[in-house]
Amino acid sequence: MYQVWLNSYAYNPAIGQTSFDVFANAATHLPDIAAMGITAIQLSPVQPFGKESTVGTPYEIKDYYAVNPGYSGISSLKRYIDRAHTLGLRVLMDCVYHSTDPQNVLVREHPEFYLRGPGGAIRRNVFHFAMLDYAKPALRSYMIDMTKYWALSVGFDGCRADVATAIPVSFWAMVNNELKRVKPGWLMIAEASDQLGEYGGTYTGPGYRLAERYDHVYAFDALYGVEYMSALRRILNQNAPAGLLQRALRLPDGLRAAAPRGATLYRGVDNHDQRPRTEQLRGGNDGMLAAMVVSFTIGGIPFIFNGQEIGDAAPTSVFKQTFVDWAHPQHPDNAGVFKELISLTRANPALVRGTTTWCDTSDESRTIGYLRRRGADRVLVVVNLSSQAWEGSVVLPPNTPPMRSVVDLRSGRVSEARGRTLRLSLPPFAALIGTVRI
Repeated sequence: MYQVWLNSYAYNPAIGQTSFDVFANAATHLPDIAAMGITAIQLSPVQPFGKESTVGTPYEIKDYYAVNPGYSGISSLKRYIDRAHTLGLRVLMDCVYHSTDPQNVLVREHPEFYLRGPGGAIRRNVFHFAMLDYAKPALRSYMIDMTKYWALSVGFDGCRADVATAIPVSFWAMVNNELKRVKPGWLMIAEASDQLGEYGGTYTGPGYRLAERYDHVYAFDALYGVEYMSALRRILNQNAPAGLLQRALRLPDGLRAAAPRGATLYRGVDNHDQRPRTEQLRGGNDGMLAAMVVSFTIGGIPFIFNGQEIGDAAPTSVFKQTFVDWAHPQHPDNAGVFKELISLTRANPALVRGTTTWCDTSDESRTIGYLRRRGADRVLVVVNLSSQAWEGSVVLPPNTPPMRSVVDLRSGRVSEARGRTLRLSLPPFAALIGTVRI
């Protein structure tokens, strides 16, 4: 998954963005995105917000059926999506359904859709946005019909649900079920940092249609890996041991609870909410790449934020115009690294859908090791997440077969093992991804 932050694609000839059409500027990068092997794009919200420009928060929506004039128009958005489709890319919309700009057209057209406080005033959330009332069946129908419009008339292929837990999971189950009926392959992603047991599991209860009842219907196909990202960032900033990552993977719900069996989570280290960008942490670009090795090999959906492929460190901002500096890439080789990791992962069944078994390393404060296995395919991954060279051992658990050797999938180098123990030397922020021979 690759996130495109549309505000960064405003007119700026100095970096090659020569059109006032934001979608057209963003479309120039689609071939490069596809060339890395990425298959899906997550757009930031496309609807009108703020002053209807490219500065402000796109999560304060004024009209669910319109396109922000600062980005251009719906025809340009369709051309962007059509171009993405010709390159084999699916495009997800950012669904900000929990609240609206206080001046949203619904305030005038459907005032009954909003939650009311004492005295009848519309309630505001922590962002000072107007809160919608999902106890109203008419609001649910409006939002589902609107989502179908973007899917069928404009061409979106899925939905990233902003602050998903602010809305009952029953509504999301209705969205997923109804959209998959009209557009098979529709993909639903939940931005959720807690309540993963509920939002990552199945829903049983009243359905969308009259007298319809759902029996173990999924509301979401995947969830955000918030604790995973937080742990990686803390490790790269050298204020947490590498072993924290194992706990974050085991207990992704606030480090207190596991996700439902079979749940799929995003795996990344950067997105539009992060301050600072990963490249500005103490690990720098090398640390970011080491973190992405884990993200591509640990299982789940690898997630790239626009600019990571060139090592760009420009923060996203809702207060001023910022850009990804495509004309002066700090680390242009990053895209090749991502392409290699994507290709390598797809070629090895263990890295796509294998089980994960954690291995002991001789310094768990700096390194992590895990064995991915599917059938006869076994891949050992060892990552040095520190800025110091590491030399030590990796030991498989007692219930795994002994190793004869490990073949590095990138260099072809063969490392001999002794039983379940492999001696290894890794430079700072380096990794071994190797096939295990038994």
